[in-house]
Amino acid sequence: MNGFSKKTLTTFMTSVGIFGVDIIILVLLSRILGPEGKGIYSLTLLIPSLMITFGDFGIATSNVYFVGSKKHKIEDIVSNSFFYSFFIGLALITAFFFFLKLAFFDNFMKTAGINSYYIWLVVLTIPVSLLSSMLSNIVRGKEEISNYNKISIIQAGVQLLAIILFLVFLGEGIFGAVLAYAISIIGSLISGLYFINKMKMAKLRLSFNFKIFKDSAVYGMKVYFANILSFLNYRLDMLIIAVFLNPVAVGIYSISVGMAEKLFIIPGAVSTVLFPRISSIQESEANKLTIKAVRQMLLILVAGSVVSVIIARPVIRILFGSVFLPSFFPFLLLLPGIIAFAIGGTLAADLCGRGKPQYAIYSSITCLVINISLNILLIPKWGVNGAAVASSIGYWADTIIIIWAFARISRKSPLEFLIIKKEDIKESFYFTLILFKNIWQEKN
Repeated sequence: MNGFSKKTLTTFMTSVGIFGVDIIILVLLSRILGPEGKGIYSLTLLIPSLMITFGDFGIATSNVYFVGSKKHKIEDIVSNSFFYSFFIGLALITAFFFFLKLAFFDNFMKTAGINSYYIWLVVLTIPVSLLSSMLSNIVRGKEEISNYNKISIIQAGVQLLAIILFLVFLGEGIFGAVLAYAISIIGSLISGLYFINKMKMAKLRLSFNFKIFKDSAVYGMKVYFANILSFLNYRLDMLIIAVFLNPVAVGIYSISVGMAEKLFIIPGAVSTVLFPRISSIQESEANKLTIKAVRQMLLILVAGSVVSVIIARPVIRILFGSVFLPSFFPFLLLLPGIIAFAIGGTLAADLCGRGKPQYAIYSSITCLVINISLNILLIPKWGVNGAAVASSIGYWADTIIIIWAFARISRKSPLEFLIIKKEDIKESFYFTLILFKNIWQEKN
């Protein structure tokens, strides 16, 4: 097994573990909070997440690129990350203070049933969240995928333990759920600092390198708009649901989205390893690597989707309760879009690794325009089903543009990376055997 496949397998196994933890978290939140409480919790985390996306300016992603391409010293990138996280985080907290005073935002929060104190709890962790993301991406850029995965495991584990403490034992409800999330962010930062220090990648020192900041800003701004647009394409439908419907509908839809996004385990594992690898290899090798990765990812994802269609309804009833059964049909409607977005996301990781992230901006703008228009049109008529249809159509529009861009740059036909071949089935079978072999060895 080559280095890329091994790292992808390791990341996949980690994602499976995190998937299990996330499912437990989702079940606990859904069972304890109910549809309305789950909806309020989702909206509470959504607003600070939107602020972080706007405040990141693509610096976290640029860290992967510059570490992978070895264009700057890691210790300078680490040091700049500290300064950036602190000052931008402080600016975002200040902006949120004034944003709360706006009448339309205050009315939205009251309508959605959101407690401002809960949002403040998450907002105050924004500098920590920014720094954690930047440090973990430095580890990823160094292709220390094992340690990068451990950071994700630790964050998920800390969140689960905190949820058990605050919700199950102390009965703190939404406040306990939000507090558990905030604590998990701190856990992620501590683990990131630990692994950077353990690998002796950089000596932690406080200094600011303007040249790196300038280069990061230039590259990051290309990614920045794509990240914002991608986030809006992922989460704006929840805000529109909150405006047209109610927190209960948001809670129902959040389960649909949460289940659908779990299928991103495979493309997520591929993209995590692919981006830094593409940054450090020749174009011809990059073409072969990405084409092969997309076909195998697509094969496993389609198979996973078929299985999901069969088991989703009983799983929802058993895990979340009959009250969440209305989330089943939106889940089905999201699946075609999830498959499309997985293809687009993997190809976009390749383009970013080549230093051409601007194509993701073009595709995301198209997706966002379609998404917003269809959400406003369909949600009042079809409820959360309309949101799911709008998302799937928007995701396919996004992916078609990315496919065109990759085909143009790589000079490869889309048929080469979208048509599954016999060797892909054989290699996927081998991949599965290795996966179960590793799991068995870990248990014994």
